[in-house]
Parts: sequence; C-alpha cells; structure tokens
Amino acid sequence: MKSALVIGASRGIGKQVAIILSRNGYSVGVAAKTEVSQETLPGSIHDVVRDITKEGGVAIPIKCNARKSNDIQDAVTTCIEKFGKLDLAVYNAGAILWKPVIETPLSRFDLLHEVNVRGAYTMVQQVLPHFLERNTGRIILVSPPVYKRFFKGKTPYSISKIGMTVLTHGLANELKDTGVSISSLWPATAIKAFVTDKLQTPSSVMRTPDVFADAVLKIAEENSEKLNGLALIDEDFLRTTGVSDFSKYRCDPDVEPPRMMPRKFPDLSVEEENDKVFPKL
Repeated sequence: MKSALVIGASRGIGKQVAIILSRNGYSVGVAAKTEVSQETLPGSIHDVVRDITKEGGVAIPIKCNARKSNDIQDAVTTCIEKFGKLDLAVYNAGAILWKPVIETPLSRFDLLHEVNVRGAYTMVQQVLPHFLERNTGRIILVSPPVYKRFFKGKTPYSISKIGMTVLTHGLANELKDTGVSISSLWPATAIKAFVTDKLQTPSSVMRTPDVFADAVLKIAEENSEKLNGLALIDEDFLRTTGVSDFSKYRCDPDVEPPRMMPRKFPDLSVEEENDKVFPKL
C-alpha cells in the first residue's frame, strides 16, 4: 500500500485530498493544527481520520503547526514509522491575507512567509532524504504559476506563494534523473471551502474540492518524471489525462463556474537556460 502525508488536511481542499488518496489505496497521514472542531472553525484532523476509517481506509491524525519546523519533521517521521515508507507529500497549509503592502504589517508578512514558503521548504527538506534513498517519491505544493496579474492587490501574499513555486522550479533541476519529482498545483476556479461559506460565496462561481483532489491523485500516480518542476492548473492538467466533462465538480449543478486563472501562462525560460552561470567554487 502506498502512503501519503497531507499537511493542511483538516478541512477544504486538504481534507478532500486525504479522502481521495485513501479511496485509491493510500495510507494517509492527516496533518494540521486543528485537533478539535469548533463552530467558528469546523473540522479537525480527527474528524477527517474518522471519515476515512469509516470507509475502510487507513489514516492517522498528526498535530502539525506549519509554523513549527519540529512539527513538520515529526509529521514526516511519524508517517515513515507508521507506514514503513512515504510515497507522496502534499503541502496544503496556507496563510491568506489579500491586502496591499501598505495595509500588511510586518507581523502578518512574517506569518505569510512562515506558513507558506518556510513551511513548504521545511517539508521538502524533511522528505527528500527518504525519497532520494528510495529513488522514488512525489512532492506537491499548493502554489500558483508565476504571472504578474496574480500579484495585484495582494503583493505580500504573492511573495510567499510564488516563493513556493520558485522552490518547485528550482528543486526540479536538482531532482533530475533521481526518480523523485516536485510539482505545484493551483485551482482554475474558486473552490468551495470554509472561507467561501463564511463569505457566502455563490455556488455558481465554485467547484467542489474534488477537482483539485483528483488532480493531486493523477500527479501522484504519474510514474515518469515529466511533471517534475511544473506549475500546474487542476483543470488544465486533468484535461491532459483525458478528463473532458467537469460538470460533476460544479457546486451549482446547472452552472459552470467562471475561470479565475489565465488560460495561458508565460514561459519563464530564457535562451541561455542551460548555460552555466557561475563556475563551481
């Protein structure tokens, strides 16, 4: 049986990723900060594990504050010890603040940095030795492709999320021909979640988290390294795997939600892509 660690799995996208992986034969480490569901913040790691085990799946709850490197290290170690190995690591934990620079105090900028890019970096560093020793493993970071429009109105947040994508693009060079790969994944449309419920977002503009979870599963099951270093969009990637009907993912069964992401992204490569920039010191 394959095994996976999902950090940020107590609700929303992370919860559905854990459930879909379990339904497809993965033992799952369900990691997040929330241990007790509350009315103001419903969902917990124990709730998700119960949902999985009720269906006959295998899952363990792991308390993990993404701001604490020791928690992330313990989450990785726990999965390897409990499952015997780890095949997939998904970093879905995220801090969100969509405000301009002048309205984002340094304390909030630090929070964005610690949870988003630093947390992702920590998870990657912890799983890499195990993956490289086994010459296999998939890493998925929930972060967007790099393009200028994404930055508008939310520059501090964008710095942290794009930093995750830079990690994907850069680490891919180091992982070439190792059997290990890293990819970024981002939704094409708004996804139903706790925050959208709180904001009373219309169902007509959203898809269910299943679309994202299905894309995660397809990435995880890709045996080649062709996805290494790519920043993918859930819908676009699923189309390359043969999915053409997305109506099952609609929150409003009668309305196809509008796409919030561009249909084409800039190519970040340059003519001197493979030139050696610096001599080895």
